Amino acid sequence: MTNHSDLRVIKTRQTIRAALISLMSEQELSDITITSLCARARINRKTFYRHYRSISDVITEFENELLSDFSEILKTSNTSIFDIGSVLGEISALISGSREYFVKLLAMNPELFSGGRVKAMLRRAIEIALRELGTIQDEQTLHMLSEYTVSGVLSLYAAWFDEGCTGSLDAVTETARRLAVSGLNGFVPGDRLREIIN
Repeated sequence: MTNHSDLRVIKTRQTIRAALISLMSEQELSDITITSLCARARINRKTFYRHYRSISDVITEFENELLSDFSEILKTSNTSIFDIGSVLGEISALISGSREYFVKLLAMNPELFSGGRVKAMLRRAIEIALRELGTIQDEQTLHMLSEYTVSGVLSLYAAWFDEGCTGSLDAVTETARRLAVSGLNGFVPGDRLREIIN
């Protein structure tokens, strides 16, 4: 059993991940083999298999960290998920501070923002917040609103990455905030909307 808190384990895993990112700047993920990854990391295959079963396990670890980062933002935000300005600002700060990390992560999994666990987590958070407001009782409407809001916001960030991170990330965040507010406007009474969205 691998002790993930052991400094040698942490260092080896970081080396493997750095090697994968390095290789991805040179070739497609599908062309990277465990042999080439081990050669780049300067480890043997036995060492690799002590930490991961496959290259996809390395990618899953990257994604788990991203999911943890997003989850932490939602947990530690001073207000609800519906302080859209605050939550999106924190997500943008995370993205801005780790731009290369996100670029590589999206290269490994282009559907990271359009589907999967990040999207599902944000959808659940929005549905919980809408239920707490008590203004929408119909589950189908809750699902549609969360899908519309999260898909729109995440697609803006994904497009920004696809376009080489050109333009202002602040502008992307503000556009995402305004579109989210606009989408919720027809379902949440105006006075409640003003209370919960900055």
